[in-house]
Formats: sequence, C-alpha cells, structure tokens
Amino acid sequence: MNPRKYARLQVDADAIPDDDKPPQSGHTFNLWYLKWAGGDSTARGTARRAFRVDVPRDAGATRGADGSSPICLFFARGCCYRGRKCPYLHRLPQAGDRRVPTQDCFGRDKAAADRDDTRGAGLLRRHNRTLYVAGAHVDDRVQARLHRQFLEFGAVDQIRVLAARQCAFVSFRLEAEAEFAREAMDGQTLDGTDVLTLRWANEDPDPRAQQQAQRAVEAEAVATVKRLLAGVAEPPQSKRRQAPE
Repeated sequence: MNPRKYARLQVDADAIPDDDKPPQSGHTFNLWYLKWAGGDSTARGTARRAFRVDVPRDAGATRGADGSSPICLFFARGCCYRGRKCPYLHRLPQAGDRRVPTQDCFGRDKAAADRDDTRGAGLLRRHNRTLYVAGAHVDDRVQARLHRQFLEFGAVDQIRVLAARQCAFVSFRLEAEAEFAREAMDGQTLDGTDVLTLRWANEDPDPRAQQQAQRAVEAEAVATVKRLLAGVAEPPQSKRRQAPE
C-alpha cells in the first residue's frame, strides 16, 4: 500500500504574527504585503497573483474530514500556510461530495439575490457552471491554452472564445469544479504576460442552454438524494470498519 500523501505548506508564514492569521471564512491573504485583509475585494485590479495552486503537488491529506469539511479556499488560491494541519480539504471537488445546498464548495454562503458583484460565492437560484474569462491574449492558440490550464481543475464541458470581445467562457461539468477554478485562476496568467479576470457568467438567454442547465440541476439533485440514501442505508458496523485508525 502506498504511504499516505499529506498536504504540503504552500506558503511560508513564519514572518506573519499569529494574531494576524484569521479564520478561513471571510478573509483573503494579501500576497503583496504579507498581511491578512478581511473579505473578498472586487477592486483587486489586474495585478498578477504571486502564487498558484499546483494540484498534483499540493493536494494531500489534512485534518479535514471527507463528507463534512469544505475545501480550503486558500489551497485553491495556492497560499495555505497550514498544510496537513489545515481543518479544510486540500483536494479538488468530487461528484460524490456532500455539500450544503446554500453554500459553495468552500463553505461560503451563496447570495439570495442578484448582485453587481459576480465574483462571490454565486447565487442560490442559479446553478452556474460557466465562468467569464477576460484578460487573456486572444489569438489562434488561446482556446488550447485555456483548455490545458482549466482542465487541471475538473471536467471541461465547453470553451467559447469571443475574439471580437476579447473574452472567453469556460463551462465545467460540475458547479463545484467551476467554483474551484474561479478561485484558482483569477489573477493568474495563460502565457506569462497576460493577467486573467474571472467572474460568474450571466445566464445564457438561449432557451436550449437554459433547458440544459435545468437538466444539470435536476441530475445533480437526484445524485445528491441517492448519496444521502446510500449513507443512511449503510450499516453502522460498515461505517466503523471504514474509519481510519
């Protein structure tokens, strides 16, 4: 059996006083000044982030428990200083994850109504799997670059490049995959000279696209119910046998 792989430290936080290290919820790490700042800012500008998650290298076991702990927001952004001691999961979202319907994969509450800010946790009433991507240099190779980099975070259903508008739309199979990719790629680069800005895409006005999105919502709801029923039906003895020692 292969030895268990533990999550590594993504950023050295020795220079940061413990009092300046807040809980995960509602805070972001300012990579430029080595300080913690509250809340997500929609006015970050076009500055490139100093760190990027490397999933094969960074992912690993933590103190987080599958089935009850959300994914680490700072892991997705490439700057978690806790590593294996983190109480959140350091891995990609999976189809079998048990999620609170009112929260995203990072445990952040979704908004109940439309907001001007499309960089938050998403909307309760909308099952959004599509990201709006701006800032990339649009040329003949941009679609291939988008596919190669976004594929690291999940199953990519579709990529549409609008050259005239200098933007692209990236759709994932799972909403949670899109949530992770948005945090992982916002402020990153495709070719080393551009800086990406990611937002949630507006609802597609095409009726066929809306029907497809609705079917995806219904399919995910059915899958969630089946997972919950399977968990209830599982004998307690079986659950105890699966628990790590």
